[in-house]
Amino acid sequence: MTHRPARLAKRAAAIVLAPLLAGPYGIESVTRRTDGPLGPPQALGLLLDGPTRAERERGLSSQVPPMDGRLTATASDGAVDVLVPVQVSTGELDVTAVSQLACTAAHADVPGGRPATEVDIRIHENLERTGTPWTVRCGPGGNATPVTG
Repeated sequence: MTHRPARLAKRAAAIVLAPLLAGPYGIESVTRRTDGPLGPPQALGLLLDGPTRAERERGLSSQVPPMDGRLTATASDGAVDVLVPVQVSTGELDVTAVSQLACTAAHADVPGGRPATEVDIRIHENLERTGTPWTVRCGPGGNATPVTG
């Protein structure tokens, strides 16, 4: 059997799920097979579908609340705009959920060829594209970190 890592990488989508219980491992990335590279809308759709049975058995869950099909994502060169139907500022979308959304979008097929840790994820509240979104990046440990400056 010939090992072809490049081919497998293009046929997998990384989505980020959180452990059921807080612990030393934090957020864990999981990989699912797909028919090809997924853009942020498709990768986020997998996240919103929740963990598979096998992932749940490993203790993984999603902290992203139900979005009832209203979350949208648009990728541009090195960035993803994510419109959510809730407010980050009031805690409707907690820190773990923000990290799951940001890291899932950043690890998707985003134009511009930037590493996931350099993709700007702009989270817009209440499904409104604003001039002051919550702009974060996925840190190397899988946690969303604010972009300043």
